[in-house]
Order: sequence, then C-alpha cells, then structure tokens
Amino acid sequence: MDFDVVKGVALARKGLTMDWIKLKTLGKGSHGVVHLVKPTNSVSDDRLFAVKSCRYKDSSSLQKELQIFKQFVGCGNIVQCYGAMLSIDDQGMVVYNLFLEYAPGGNLLDLMSKKYGGKIPECDVKCYVRMLLEGIRDIHQRGYVHCDLKPANILVFPSDQYGSISSLKIADFGLVRRPGERDMSKVEPLMQAFPGTAAYMPPESVTDGKISAALDIWSLGCIVIEMITGKLPWEYQNLRDLAIKIGFSRHPPIPETISSKGKDFLMKCFERDPSERWTADMLLSHPFLLSYCSSLPSPTNSLHRARFNSCLPSMEQLKAICLVFWNNLMLPKQLLIRWQEGSCLWNAQRSKKIQSANSQVFWK
Repeated sequence: MDFDVVKGVALARKGLTMDWIKLKTLGKGSHGVVHLVKPTNSVSDDRLFAVKSCRYKDSSSLQKELQIFKQFVGCGNIVQCYGAMLSIDDQGMVVYNLFLEYAPGGNLLDLMSKKYGGKIPECDVKCYVRMLLEGIRDIHQRGYVHCDLKPANILVFPSDQYGSISSLKIADFGLVRRPGERDMSKVEPLMQAFPGTAAYMPPESVTDGKISAALDIWSLGCIVIEMITGKLPWEYQNLRDLAIKIGFSRHPPIPETISSKGKDFLMKCFERDPSERWTADMLLSHPFLLSYCSSLPSPTNSLHRARFNSCLPSMEQLKAICLVFWNNLMLPKQLLIRWQEGSCLWNAQRSKKIQSANSQVFWK
C-alpha cells in the first residue's frame, strides 16, 4: 500500500483517481469529521471505508496519524489505515482525507448496549480484554503510548476467530505520544481543561503530566470496570471533583460482582506508582485471562482447534504466573492438554501442596 500524499490522487492506487460518495456521518471529533464512504468507480473494490476528513490547513494531526498507522500494518487488534488523499469540498477548499478500516459494529459502547444490554458478562470480558491487551502490546512495542484509550475509541468488527465473540480493534491515534514526554496541559488539572477523556486518566497524568506506557494500562482497568458495571469508573460532579478523586483516591471503586481473579487483575492495572503497574505482557499472563472463555468455539475441527489452542496459556506464561504469585512453586513435569467434547481439560501430575501466608495452591 502506497502512503505518499499526492494531491487529487487516491493513495490506494497511485496514479489513479478514486471517486466516492458519502453514505452517512459516523462521528465528529476535535480533529475532523468521519464519514462512511463507498467508492463509485473500479479503482477500488466494493469495500466501505471510514474516512476522517478536515481542512488541509488543519490536517497536521491527521498527517501524524497516517505516519503512525504505517507502523501497524497487519496488526490484528489495531484499526488499519489504507492511505490518504486530497479533495476539494463544495466551498473550493482543499480537504485532507484519511482512509480507515470501517467497523460495522460501531464502538465498544454500541456493543455493550445493543448486544449485552449495558453490562458484559465476565466470561466475555476476559476475551475482549485479551484482544485489547494484544493491541496495547503492539502499540507499546513500537515505542508509543495511546493516551486516549476509552470505549469510544475501541471499534467492533465481526470475527470468525472467536466464534460468537466480536473482534475489538483500537482506533484514534490523534493523541499518541512517546514515553517520557510531558503533557503540560495536565500539570494543573484544577485550572485547565483535560485533553482526551479525563475519567480514564491515571494519577500521574493529572498531577505532573508525565507520560509512560503505564498510562494506557490504567485506562484499560477503567474500561474493564465500565464493561462489567455499564458505568463510568468514577462518579463525579465536575472536572474539579474528578481531578481530586483521580489525584488522591487510591483507585476507582472495584466492582463487587467481579471474581477474585478479576479484582486482582484490576489492582495490577491500578498501581498508583507507574513503575509498579503491570505491563501488557504481564497482564496477558494473569490468571484472570488464562481461564476458559465460554464464548470461544468448540474445537470440532482442526481449524477451530488451532484457533482455540492459540488462546491457551503457553508454558512461558504459566512459569510467569508461578514466579509472580508463588515463588517456591515448581511446575509439574508433565502437562497434558486433552480435547474432549469441545472442552480443554488439564491433566498434570499432582504437585506438593504449597503454603503461604494467605493461600494454599494445588495443581491437579
């Protein structure tokens, strides 16, 4: 795919023009308007696109997004970008258009409302969180921090990989930063408006403005709370009230309905010290995500078995769990994964009982 910007030329087919019609407006933001468009000539196939547009003189943010999107081509949990082109609007002004993958399922808020009636059951939350963590890991591995993770920026796609479970992809890279940058607009949150969405920001973001990958992990924890409860992670009257709660409360209220593993997962996301907060890789090995997801398809054929097996924990992940939670735990010498009636059964040699101050662990 050619990403060079050539005036009046569709980048999807360099040197050829592409006309399209706007079907409807999908949304509006600080950096432009997003339309659902359909090509009207043979240059492109019959796919629909989400096109984010703004006046060329105001397009520096969209051009930055294009450069960032180049680095995520092929990433399964990141919305894909197909290029950009310039056009002329009805007033004769030059418009910059960014062509993005269209999400027919809307965003995560739409999924919560239309499919689940507001709250997502924990078994499905596990599957969705795994997808988001894989996308966050891709972002962090490439040296970026998203800085604006929230349900509205998580798009929903149909997926055959997870059966009845939709596929989630992270979108909107307009506020992406490099770790170590300092966002001065957040240094005095009581006097200045928050950029992005304040309810998902960590304490360090609203006190000293320091940006690190841990910022996205805190935001993920807030999203998990919202998926479980159907409500924002914080209750507040105004931005001043919210800033005080974020800056001085330990963390958002943890839902009582979530499992003990889920509560522990959230606590790892809500470590107030960013250096102590778990990374995306560490969270992917958390027991909360390693338990069986009931919405995954039964492995009735080799294709499903391969897909299902990709969701199972690896030996490296199991070792990571043991090292974190039970320093003295020795893994069983044999671990047998057996398929039976579409379920994954774990059979292993019984290990010795491990006792600690607060827990007893058995491997069977």
